[in-house]
Amino acid sequence: MKSVLAAGTVAGVAVALGLGTVPAEAFPAAAVPASAVSTSAVSESPAAGDAGAGGTSVSGPEVSRAGLSEMSLSEAGLNEAVLRDLGMTPEEFKAAGELGKRAAAAVAALRDVPGYLGLRLQDAKIMVTGSGPELAAAAAALAETIPGLEIESAALPAAPPAEPPTAPTKSAVPAAPAQDTGRSELALTTEQLFQDYLREVGPEGLQAVVTSGGKFVIRTGGTTTPQSGPDTSGAAPASGAAPAQAGANVATTDSMQPSAGRISPSEFVSRYANVTLDDGARLAPEADLPGGLGYRADNWVCSTGFSAFDPSGLPAVLTAGHCANDDAAKTATLEFQGTPAGTLGQFGFSQFGGPSNSPVLRPGNLEDPGNVGTDIAVIGDLRQDLDPLPAASTWGATTAPDVKIIGTSTPVVGMPVCRSGRSSGWSCGHIAEVGIFVAGGAGYATNPLDLRAFNGFLSFDVQSSGGDSGGPWLSGNYAVGTHTAGDTPDRNGNVVQNFAVATTLEDALKVLPGYQLELFLNKPELTGPADLTFAAGTSITGRVPAAPATAVAANSKVRITVGGHQPLEVPVDAAGQWSFTAPLPAGPLTFTAETINGFSRSGAVSLTAVVAPSPLAAPVITTPAGQPLTELRSLNGTGAPGAKVTLTGDVAGSGTVGLDGQWSVPLTGPAVYGSVGAAAVLSSPGMADSPAASATFTVFPPAPVLASITDGQHFRQDDLPRTITGSGAGGAAVAVAIDGVPVATAVVRGDGGWSVPFPGGLGLGTHTVSVTQAVEGVVSAPAVASFTIDVPVLAAVPQSPAPAAPAAPAAPAAHVPSTPGPAAAAVPTADGAVAPAGDTAAVVRPPAENPAENLADTGASGLLLAAALAGLALVAGGVLLALVRRRKRARASSR
Repeated sequence: MKSVLAAGTVAGVAVALGLGTVPAEAFPAAAVPASAVSTSAVSESPAAGDAGAGGTSVSGPEVSRAGLSEMSLSEAGLNEAVLRDLGMTPEEFKAAGELGKRAAAAVAALRDVPGYLGLRLQDAKIMVTGSGPELAAAAAALAETIPGLEIESAALPAAPPAEPPTAPTKSAVPAAPAQDTGRSELALTTEQLFQDYLREVGPEGLQAVVTSGGKFVIRTGGTTTPQSGPDTSGAAPASGAAPAQAGANVATTDSMQPSAGRISPSEFVSRYANVTLDDGARLAPEADLPGGLGYRADNWVCSTGFSAFDPSGLPAVLTAGHCANDDAAKTATLEFQGTPAGTLGQFGFSQFGGPSNSPVLRPGNLEDPGNVGTDIAVIGDLRQDLDPLPAASTWGATTAPDVKIIGTSTPVVGMPVCRSGRSSGWSCGHIAEVGIFVAGGAGYATNPLDLRAFNGFLSFDVQSSGGDSGGPWLSGNYAVGTHTAGDTPDRNGNVVQNFAVATTLEDALKVLPGYQLELFLNKPELTGPADLTFAAGTSITGRVPAAPATAVAANSKVRITVGGHQPLEVPVDAAGQWSFTAPLPAGPLTFTAETINGFSRSGAVSLTAVVAPSPLAAPVITTPAGQPLTELRSLNGTGAPGAKVTLTGDVAGSGTVGLDGQWSVPLTGPAVYGSVGAAAVLSSPGMADSPAASATFTVFPPAPVLASITDGQHFRQDDLPRTITGSGAGGAAVAVAIDGVPVATAVVRGDGGWSVPFPGGLGLGTHTVSVTQAVEGVVSAPAVASFTIDVPVLAAVPQSPAPAAPAAPAAPAAHVPSTPGPAAAAVPTADGAVAPAGDTAAVVRPPAENPAENLADTGASGLLLAAALAGLALVAGGVLLALVRRRKRARASSR
């Protein structure tokens, strides 16, 4: 399936989807009003079902693509409707659409200005209604950029200005005149007025709260009789509606139960100087039972509206939310002459009224009771052989261009509009009112409080009937709304008063995040010299034509694709102009160009120009911009598109300047640090190289790697490492500090490694090692780790007597001391307790309390103690041995 999607309402969905031209007689008389099709077209068309040329036959439940191949959209029906209903030519209608678009911009700029009430179109001017110096100043400033804008009123109350054509005079509800001093309040917005009305009067019988010609109008179709007394307004119930009983109220929602404080509509309106009360027929959503041409959804027949794209770019069709019957409808089926013509697609999101199809009233909310939403649905998963178009379907039989859609516009009172639908064809008129409308929901027949409110607009002179729901409303080439409702015929089928109501498309799109309206876009074309020769480095110019639309869709771009380059998107200005710089090499240049706008596409076209050589200017090295740098992996800059850029100096690399004049060259070879110099030169075949551009960068080397010590590591005091090792940039100077005191330096070897001795004299406890490296005096950030030196662990000493002295002659026992060995003595434990003799547990010495004693301890102190004890034992043994020998000599001499 093509990516473009039908924007039309169904002149039959087959017409809306661009499947060919249907002869006028192919439409049932009930489906197409005679005024919708030109007489000449009717007389020349073959009979419906005729197999001859131009006829369309239906075989089976689906209309074949071949059978619809002659169908196409036409502007003839629109042209006739514009002339018939508006007295305008098609060109005047499109120009009025442009004026409406400017008026919509004025609404957006002024809606929050104090004193602003509204605006309308009149005599090709944008008339701003309101009062106060702030509004006057804002309107005067806006008139500088929006031609035709004028401020109409400087004070309120004011006499209502002249309005566009309206319905025949209706029996208005009596209200106090505007000059009545009792009417002292001013309504400020339709939303505020709507909420106040629901809070003080209730929803029963409410049809709309709108602005019209600088004033607010509350329209009811049978007012509620309050408990405090009968309604004296004299308003009659809506046609087909049961009359309200005196003293009763149909409200059943707990939060909105009538109270003694409820007032009548006329009492409510009497407080306001700028609000009038009107009566009208009940709104009825205009989906209908099967028949004619359109699409079916359950037992409803509706019309397709505008084509769109879902958030992923897949095509979808917008239509009225109420056609989905509160999500009950799943499949939309095309219909041709009352016969199913194959699946259109599947219903996705739908909303009629508030979120999740909720009614007007918010249960439990008296402060903000009104729930205002929209009426919109999406049909997705479209049948693969359908090729929808960015246009509104029309009802002519000739092959003139259809009506293109180039954007959306906010509805404005007085704006000329046309509506298209499967039952009534084309009908045109003026917008008479803009505001909040109320219509019965899917359950209204059994629950009178199933009322749905939506933002919309009304015309008294646009015609519509059942089955037109979902169809598009246009002003010129701008989408304004989708058809929702009309008046309700009486019991004899007669229309009491004509009006047609549409949902504001801009409000509807707000509940469809990511969805885009499909827009009509012409293909780009070249402009410039007759031979289309452009000097390298100058602009190749072109335009996107607007015709048959009045303008190019706002925010459009042209995508340029040249072999060997990334595509370039250039903006299209309001006049449709676009340009890009002629790229090298010199000679013929063939490229493709396509107009794009979001997911909307014009289709690509191949264009050819000639690029003439011109001297190459020096490139510019623009980035990296931040100085100093922590790394240098590439250089960026600007230059002549298509030229080759070559880097030299302390760096190396090459690349090509892109179509946007930007280049980025990744650096080859090892990383460079310190003070780095670079030069860039442009070149192109057959042309002299450019002058060189140069730049110098200061590049911090990265922090070195500290490999032998990990953060949080522990060492025993009797088992410390001999060296501290790591890696870094070749040739860098490494400096090592512990606890902030420099202890050693080294130079990174060719293999990237470095090593320094582990310092002596470190005491017990936690220490911090910090290592930096410097290249050409540029010092890196430090590599940091902490480590802890713990007390040593001594070997356990067995509990046994010292070795016996050498054998000697017998002697008195008292003269031979019996002293146990060192292991027999009690020793302190790590916690300061005394271990019992014979305990073989490890002996741990607690840290010395004197910091001066926290020096490197290799275990020598423990060894000295043992050696001293052993020495004493040896001395004692020697003394005993000498005494024994002396005694032996003495005895021998005495003999």
